[in-house]
Amino acid sequence: MNKIAHYVSFSVLFLLTSTMLKSQQTIQLTPPDLIRGLPAMKTLSLRASATEFDTTMLSLKDISDLLWAANGINRPTSGKRTAPSAMNAQDIDIYSFMKSGVYLYDAGKHALQLVVTGDHRRLFQRDEKSPAPPVILLLVSDVSRFRAGEDSLKMIWGAMDAGIVSENISMFCASENLATRPRASMNQKKLRELLNLKDSQYPMLNHPVSYKKNRTN
Repeated sequence: MNKIAHYVSFSVLFLLTSTMLKSQQTIQLTPPDLIRGLPAMKTLSLRASATEFDTTMLSLKDISDLLWAANGINRPTSGKRTAPSAMNAQDIDIYSFMKSGVYLYDAGKHALQLVVTGDHRRLFQRDEKSPAPPVILLLVSDVSRFRAGEDSLKMIWGAMDAGIVSENISMFCASENLATRPRASMNQKKLRELLNLKDSQYPMLNHPVSYKKNRTN
């Protein structure tokens, strides 16, 4: 009976999420749940790079907490983030690629802003026959936000900042029994064109995220 109730609840959440994510201009995310998840040391023991992904859409709650954990604002009075950045430049933008479109995470409003409609997840796939994970997070560094430094240094700082956000994503997923892995492979040229990126914006890493296959909880 508990399994049936769990299945019904999950199905309802999936339908609600699917409805809310149908190419809306703005998707207001839910407030972060600050008491969910595993202890830090247990989470570290579970961190691993996934090799396969489910296709079930993530719930709005999971997407909301995932993005906040990645690079959300955890000190509202100062606007500082869960992920540190060089000189507090906050140079990392997160684009969320889903079936309905591509969204930019607005940390200040804790919301997703529609950038372009349509399913563009294939820009990260080597094998186009493989089913795409429901969410792919693209980490982009805008090095123009660094107030000082040579161009070569800015690129290093941007890469470091992307790595920190990437680890936040990996830690959240490990804590919540989600599948993810950091990847550098992507179609840079087409992504730049699709997102209309400036010369100062560099796609650094991407994270496919899904529920684990044969998930039981």
